[in-house]
Amino acid sequence: MSITILKKDLFDLMQKAFPIIPSKSSLQILSNFRLSYSDNQFEISATDLDHSMKVTCPASGNSLFDITVNARKVFDIVRELPEGNVTLDIDETVLLVQSEKGFSCKIAGADSRDFPGFPDVQPKSEFEVNVSHLKDMIVKSSFAVSKEETRACLCGVYWDITENRTGMVATDGHRLGSSFINASFPVSSPVNGILSPKSLVNLIRVVDSKSPDEKINVQLGDKYIAFYNQNLYMCSKLIDGPYPDYTKVIPKNNPRNVIIDRVTLQSAVRRVSVLSNTKSHLVKFSFTKGSLEIVVLNREIGGEAREQIQIDYDMDDHSIGFNGQYFAEILDIIKTPKIRLEMNTQISACLLFPVYEPGTEIISDDQFLIMPLRIVEEL
Repeated sequence: MSITILKKDLFDLMQKAFPIIPSKSSLQILSNFRLSYSDNQFEISATDLDHSMKVTCPASGNSLFDITVNARKVFDIVRELPEGNVTLDIDETVLLVQSEKGFSCKIAGADSRDFPGFPDVQPKSEFEVNVSHLKDMIVKSSFAVSKEETRACLCGVYWDITENRTGMVATDGHRLGSSFINASFPVSSPVNGILSPKSLVNLIRVVDSKSPDEKINVQLGDKYIAFYNQNLYMCSKLIDGPYPDYTKVIPKNNPRNVIIDRVTLQSAVRRVSVLSNTKSHLVKFSFTKGSLEIVVLNREIGGEAREQIQIDYDMDDHSIGFNGQYFAEILDIIKTPKIRLEMNTQISACLLFPVYEPGTEIISDDQFLIMPLRIVEEL
């Protein structure tokens, strides 16, 4: 019942599946990997009941193989093994691990029949999506997912798919990130779902996008969503909706437009934010023609910081406060050399957009929003 697999292949599978294992669980079996082998394919499964993953790679063996073992223990052991072939064997419910360099150990396991099965997605839509586009949408939206569990729908990323367009949106009420891409999908009517951030973070981590044309299959049901390709199957429970109409918080009238060098602004915000209030992270932006002064005043520690940078702005003087930490995070996600800010009043939301160089291929329609903070009079 033994199988042979390269250590680097075995460890790669475990690295992909291990983050699914819950840190705490009342069900001991959920702390286990399920290790199985058939038809020259070695498979590792992991689940926390809401998120499930199977990853596979080629291996050689002489018979079927199926056992569950403690994920942490076997992960730590495999990580420390020397490079080369590893032999896995089963003695009733005990896993035997042996390296060709001389190491061997035994780990008590459990019957694989006790391991929870994966849920039935019952897809209402099935389609393919470009992996690099999917990763891009996830990165540009998931940062704004709410941590407050009082509104569960905001604790996920809203994914909308139509026949000619798809996009992801997330907001926590203080900031918003959205990214939409024009592409064709085999859906007769719009479909959508609210995806958990855990599933999206793991998806980014395990899916390769070595080729710009690499695609992954998607099954979207009423309660579950599944992503799969030749060597991966990941299923996740959807968050109950509906998702609020986020378009209502996006201001339509923004007369004040500013073009700023992104790296210069990001560096300045990070520098002055060092002295900002640890709770509000308040940073004041004072716009004048051709110039922006970024100011922080922290009475608690007696700290003050200012920096002035050149900008493209020719409107009247305007001051507004932001959470410096949130603002810097958005600037880190945008990758264009320059950004555009659109503002109205001190209490209305500010919009941020990437500014593309002439001739640049624009793949996605990205929009970011950040709500202002009340400016303390001393600033």
